[in-house]
Amino acid sequence: MAFALRSRVHVKSQTVKSQAPACKARRPLVCRAVLNLEPPKHTPEPAKRDVSVKATGADGEALPLPDQPEQSQRVSLTPSLLDAIVENTVKVPYNAYNSALQAHPLTTKACTSMVGFILGDLIAQHFGHPHASVDIMRAARLGAYGLLIDGPIGSKWYDVLETYVFPKDPISTKAVLTKTALDQVVYATIMTAVYFAVIRCLEGHPELIMTTLQAKFLPTLAANYMIWPLAHLINFRFVPSEYRILYNNVVCVAWLTGLSFLTHSKINFMQLLHLPHF
Repeated sequence: MAFALRSRVHVKSQTVKSQAPACKARRPLVCRAVLNLEPPKHTPEPAKRDVSVKATGADGEALPLPDQPEQSQRVSLTPSLLDAIVENTVKVPYNAYNSALQAHPLTTKACTSMVGFILGDLIAQHFGHPHASVDIMRAARLGAYGLLIDGPIGSKWYDVLETYVFPKDPISTKAVLTKTALDQVVYATIMTAVYFAVIRCLEGHPELIMTTLQAKFLPTLAANYMIWPLAHLINFRFVPSEYRILYNNVVCVAWLTGLSFLTHSKINFMQLLHLPHF
């Protein structure tokens, strides 16, 4: 019995001894894995190299790079697009008009006057009788007056002013004032009477010429003096000679609107303008 116990103790001790080196061998690994609670050290990233290309001058100093435009999905009005809009809406019609003036000056000015008279009368019809139908024949009569009378005679009149009134100094103060005075005293007075006479003849009522002149000549001339003296001071002084006809017709649209309204209105403009009856 005692021998058996000693044998078992010996065997057990041998087993423990045989397992001890393995435990000793594994224990440091387990301890290090369990007890290694320190946070891992941060390893700094390597510095990035600046690979951008820098322009340098002759002295070796770096030159500033041009600003890089930001990419955007929006459609913006670039200078090229703006140039295209201006080219199509302004330059093309303007160049065509100038070409027509050079090729056929008198015809172009007469047609311009015709368009101005028609447009002015249509505007007057709209504001004077907004609910009535457009009187095509009335607009046609005024267009005929612009084409056959106002355009050709007006063109020759401006040529006379440019030729004989201070031609060596055409934009001086004395030249501008003289041209404006002659235009308003001579041309405006005569052409106002001619306008009413021609319109009544085109309407088929020449017997109404004197009646119309007595009723509307003075108020029409007074309305003329409210607009055209200032318009011609600007025209003769600041507008280049090649653009004066175009400028004159732009002002004509506003003036002809009022003129057509006066011609076909039944209002007593003497009382409206506080003018005495003669």
